[in-house]
Amino acid sequence: MEKANVHMPYSARNKYLDKFLKYKISPEIYFNGNDLDKINYKEIEDISKKLTENGLKPSVHAPYNDISISASDSAIIEVTQKRLLHTIELARILNATGIVIHPGYDPLRFRLMEDSWFNSAKKNLEPIIKKAEDCKIYLAIENIFEEHFEYLKKLLLHFNSKYFGHCFDTGHFNIFAKTSLENWLENMNLHIISLHLHDNLGYLDQHLPVGDGSFPFKFFFSKLKANLKWVTLEMHNEKSAFRCLQNIKTLKMNANESI
Repeated sequence: MEKANVHMPYSARNKYLDKFLKYKISPEIYFNGNDLDKINYKEIEDISKKLTENGLKPSVHAPYNDISISASDSAIIEVTQKRLLHTIELARILNATGIVIHPGYDPLRFRLMEDSWFNSAKKNLEPIIKKAEDCKIYLAIENIFEEHFEYLKKLLLHFNSKYFGHCFDTGHFNIFAKTSLENWLENMNLHIISLHLHDNLGYLDQHLPVGDGSFPFKFFFSKLKANLKWVTLEMHNEKSAFRCLQNIKTLKMNANESI
């Protein structure tokens, strides 16, 4: 687990980056749309240099509020592709392993319209995946509100790209999934390239430290057979991040073998 990245909003870099460097922890840097509008490329290059000098390799979380990879409105498609292409360029400068993106699927909106979501998503993602391949940066599509894995898997199989995989989010699964964890892993293990690790009590996205909620982590790691490129602890404050690391040691998850 010493290799695990930890969530860091780009807007909090002045507060936390030095601590990441001090503790030799790689960040997963989250950019929102406003961040992208104000990017100072010299600063991004400086951050990249500092991380590299400390032997750290970051990952990136792309913007997701107000954009949608399954959009049908041409204006929304344009903004979505612009934001994601920009994120890939920043990830390239940061020498990031990969980028997490959201699928934009919501069963309340797309139930019985899954084919519409899929057709729009595959079309809108084409230039995104092409740029990721050109830059040799992994894209990992995260489960958010998904009740099942079928359409994420269908999208992954459609592109069949070594640079496009699945980010399995333990907390989101614990709240929204309607299929068993064993079934999800049986079908998605080969596609999982990234993990978002956090916990909750099954009804709210609390981002608790691993082991403080109800997600079955020991079972999860016993079944996980993924070819992981990176793992991120998605804690939203410093205290929770350190507690998460301690909980993992206490639970004896044998992270060096599982992750």
